[in-house]
Order: sequence, then structure tokens, then C-alpha cells
Amino acid sequence: MAKRPQSSRERFVTMAAKLFSRHGYAAVGLNRIIEKSGAPKGSLYHHFPEGKEQLAAEAVAWAAEQFAITLQDEIAEAPSAAVAIRRAAERVAGWLEKSGFRDGSPLTIVAVETGPFSPQLREACQRGYAQWGAILAQALRVEGRSDTRAEDRALLVLAALEGAMILCRAQHSAEPLRRIGAQLEEILQ
Repeated sequence: MAKRPQSSRERFVTMAAKLFSRHGYAAVGLNRIIEKSGAPKGSLYHHFPEGKEQLAAEAVAWAAEQFAITLQDEIAEAPSAAVAIRRAAERVAGWLEKSGFRDGSPLTIVAVETGPFSPQLREACQRGYAQWGAILAQALRVEGRSDTRAEDRALLVLAALEGAMILCRAQHSAEPLRRIGAQLEEILQ
């Protein structure tokens, strides 16, 4: 089945997410997003009348949804939540390697850069993390953990994976993510 072409709006959102994950929020201007997206310049403010901040919030939501799909796929295919989490860590490690460790988590990058200054972007990142945490906690609940225990473990997983991605970029190696994935699998058995 052929993929439908992306609309101008979708091209802006996906390109913004990709550029933010690679260069950060502050380093990417609207002109660069327009240029790289190939979408008509005039449509940017039609779709995002509030400008870069609105576009970034939607890019964060899009990126969060993409990783949510990855988590759900891994959980559906794995024999346990612990195995699914290790597999997700390995998948992200592969993505980092493929990008030459240039890409990172758009949520982490945007949250670190803008969290103290932009309520709109901080809230977009919070929603994304909450979405991932809910998916993880539900998978852990299905295996018999209490609500509190499942939520605490989901928080541990998120913090470990996001931190490991930062270490991967700093070390130019996927080893931290692979090791964290293995440790999380062991902890969650």
C-alpha cells in the first residue's frame, strides 16, 4: 500500500521534530524548517499562527506519538514488559547509531532548553512523557504490579532510557542504552 503524501502541516511538524532532535530548539529557526520541509513558506503561519513555539509543541507531540507506537509494538510482540523495554532500548540504540549519534530525543532536548521559559513546550513534553509512562505502567499492571509499583517502575524506565540516550550522544556509543536496557530487563523480571 502506498503512503499518502504528507500535507504541508505534516511536513513542518515532522521536519521540526527531526531538526530539534538533532540540533536543539534554539539552534533551529523557522526558515530552516521551511527550507528542509519543502513546504510552502506561506503555509507556515496559516498552520501555526503562534509561530515556532506552537510548531515545536506539535512536533514534540508527534515525536511522543511515534515513540508511543514503538513502545506499544514492542509490548505487543514481547513475552513480557521487561523484554519489551530491553527491545525498545535496543531499537533506540540502533536509531542513534544510524544517525551517527547526532539525533536524540526531541522531548529531552526541548524540555532541557525551554522548560523553564515556555509553559507551552514544558506541557507538551510533560504530556509526551506521561503518555509513555502510562503505556509502560499499563504493561506492568497487566503483569500483576500494583498501580503505585507500576507507575514507579515506569518512571524509572523513562528516566533511565532518556538518561542513557544523553550518555550515548556524549560517548558516541550505543553501549549505555544497551546496558541500561539489559539492566531494566533484569530489574523488571
